[in-house]
Amino acid sequence: MKRILLSGYYGFGNTGDEAILASTVKALRKARPGLDIMVLSKDPEQTCTSYGVKAFQRMDIFQVGKAINQADLVVFGGGSLLQDVTSLRSLIYYLSIIQLSHLLGKPVVVYANGIGPISSRIGRTLTRHTLSKAKAITVRDAESKAELQRLGVPLEIKVTADPAFLLDPSPEELADSILKQHGIDPAKSIVWLALRQMNLPPWLMDHLADLVVWLRQEGYEPGFLAMQERDLAVAHDLNRRLVSANAGPLGTVWGISPEDALSLLGKAEYCLGMRLHTLILSARAGVPFMGIEIDPKIGAFCRSAGCPVLPNPDPGSPNFDVKPEFERLMQDKHKLSQVLCRQLPQFRSLAQENIDMVLSYLG
Repeated sequence: MKRILLSGYYGFGNTGDEAILASTVKALRKARPGLDIMVLSKDPEQTCTSYGVKAFQRMDIFQVGKAINQADLVVFGGGSLLQDVTSLRSLIYYLSIIQLSHLLGKPVVVYANGIGPISSRIGRTLTRHTLSKAKAITVRDAESKAELQRLGVPLEIKVTADPAFLLDPSPEELADSILKQHGIDPAKSIVWLALRQMNLPPWLMDHLADLVVWLRQEGYEPGFLAMQERDLAVAHDLNRRLVSANAGPLGTVWGISPEDALSLLGKAEYCLGMRLHTLILSARAGVPFMGIEIDPKIGAFCRSAGCPVLPNPDPGSPNFDVKPEFERLMQDKHKLSQVLCRQLPQFRSLAQENIDMVLSYLG
């Protein structure tokens, strides 16, 4: 029986990265039912329970070495792993997984990665040196390919799509139940806000509170979809502003499975997001969305999907007005829905190419 090891940002309770893992595990099992799948995870017990895989503690060097030794192929990614915005230490950790695999004589494929930004000289040098030894590289957007080419990685780089496009939603009845549990009326026209906790400027929070009030006046049911527990802080901030304005707080959903998140997004009319995978899952569900470009990967995906994106918020003074921009999104709903409908088969086909690549090197 062949054994494969998946390395990514797994076990942290991030719905986007869990969507990558869930879709990858399901697609691999569909294509190769007898495949033994192992995962490096921050929470091995939870990962084992959720996906029925063998999981190893990603921060224990002996566990990592044991997992790599047992693998016939190491699959690195997907996700935005190779960047030094979070920290140089994070970049070095992920590169060390690839380097250790090479030292132990195990083939590595780089799977549907989003690359960069990598700003430090040492980070760029180490990334070029490490990735040059990979068997194959796929990236989820053209910008990532261009970044690897600028780094001087000498391999052929294939642009595919995020594995989350292969995800299937949970049943609609389950989504309705989740909505009701969180005080959101499933019979109304839902608008999801998926914001990220990153010290958003006060003017933006005021704009978002005004947007919520206006959406309710127009008959919509806005809700907050938290993709990671840390995002609850911005939900609390927004709800505090709403209550101060004598408006009711938003229903806030978090801690759900990727399949549930996809199902909930599929019940919406629109989504405004600062989390990449909220936008990817919106596209998967065919729901028009607007991104806020707090990271280049947000803008790259929005442009590739044909949906609008707002610039990175200026910390000092407003550099856009949320409500009129959102009104334009609503006016373009039919056109955007058609664009997403046309593009979805291609996104799913490109996502499947990642799986085909992995299996071709597994043998």
